[in-house]
Amino acid sequence: MRYQVIELNTGESPGLGMLSPRDKPVLINVKGPSELRSSAVENLRVQIDGVPFPIPATVTGAMFVALPDTFTTPPPAKAPAAVAGPAAKAAAPKPKAKGR
Repeated sequence: MRYQVIELNTGESPGLGMLSPRDKPVLINVKGPSELRSSAVENLRVQIDGVPFPIPATVTGAMFVALPDTFTTPPPAKAPAAVAGPAAKAAAPKPKAKGR
């Protein structure tokens, strides 16, 4: 499967190559909004700054996908963390018995 990443502001292509299913992930640094081109774009998984960027289900085959500018686009809101149950209370110290 072929892929190419093109920076829209500069026209530079910081990522270009072929991928097979067993290849390691490819890391590409871009300087603004970009466009991902691929011969089978639906088979790609994209992360931007560690946040998964879903490829729309309507995009298949040899198509282009616009990638946002990470400098001006805030990351999507994170899901709220799981709330733990109430913390166990420590046993209160017992008062000392008075001796005779």
